[in-house]
This record gives sequence, C-alpha cells and structure tokens, in this order.
Amino acid sequence: MLLEALQDFEWYNEPKNVIFRDKNMLVSAEKGTDFWQSRPHRFSQDNGHYFFTRRKGDFSFVVKWTFSGCGAYNQCGLMLRIDENNWIKASIMYDNPERPMLGSSVTQNGSSDWAAQDIPQGIQDIFFKLKRLGGDYLIYYSLDGENFKQIRMTALLNDMEEVKIGAYICAPREDNFEASISLLEVTSNAQ
Repeated sequence: MLLEALQDFEWYNEPKNVIFRDKNMLVSAEKGTDFWQSRPHRFSQDNGHYFFTRRKGDFSFVVKWTFSGCGAYNQCGLMLRIDENNWIKASIMYDNPERPMLGSSVTQNGSSDWAAQDIPQGIQDIFFKLKRLGGDYLIYYSLDGENFKQIRMTALLNDMEEVKIGAYICAPREDNFEASISLLEVTSNAQ
C-alpha cells in the first residue's frame, strides 16, 4: 500500500498504534472502542477507530482486511458516515471464537440496527465493497476479492451530498485486536 494513495484519508479517533508498511497498514484497536447507538437503552458508543476520505456523488469503495485471533465482538470492516447519529457499517465479527459472523448496521437518528449471517470458519482475509448509487447504498463482501455477494441495500434518511467513506476497527471488550488493511480503493460513478 503506497502512502501516496492514503494522502486524502484522515482519522476519526486515531489509534495509538498504527504501523505503515510497504503493502499494508497494521492497526491495533484499543479496548472499549465501538460504534453503536441505542436510544431506548441509553447507550452511545462513538469511539471506534475510523480511517476515511470524503466523497460526493456516486462512487464505489473497496477495503481488504486481514486479521487473526478475533476476540468477542471485535470488528473490522467499512463505514460510511454522515455524523455520530447517522452511518452505515459492515464488518466481520465474532460473538464467540468458534463462530464468525458477517454483520451490517445502519444507524439513523441515533438508533442502530443489526443484521448478521454466518460465514466460513478459519477465514483471515475479507473484502468489503460499498456502492453509492443515487440515494441507495449497496454493501457487498468477498473472500477472494473477485466474487462479491450483496449483503444489504439501504438508504440514509439524513443523507448528505458529501459523505465520509472508509475502514473501521474496534475492540469493545478486549485489547490486542490487530488487523491490517492492504487495499483502500475509491472509484467514481460506482463502477
């Protein structure tokens, strides 16, 4: 991964430990970090680590994460964000070490939903793609970077012309969750 390709990206809640290498960026998530909003339960967490760029119009975004030793509720994936009350995320997550899940969440007006499905055990690489087409957001995942499967289509009630799109990582309960990003790609016109 070339540093020049990352010059338009910035951090929201920058982690203490980020290592830039020739082909990837290793990120260590800090304990107690998450992106989750629940008004009925009076719970708000907006301190996950988010590496993003700003985009207008239609586009496609792809990120590749490599990880191992994923503890309970640790996550790495993609996020599209308007503000702390309105965003979309998709990630790998383990609610126990034996059962990986592919999850997605849409947060609108400060309330998050959650949709999950099982994926094969033993994976260590995953690609996520988000396409913005008009007012729609389509989310995909792939295990090989070529064959993408759609997992969600949604819209944001408080959508804006300019949005933030990027990669996120968090460790709600445990320290030492490390994962690396080896691909961050944004293309215009959702190709």
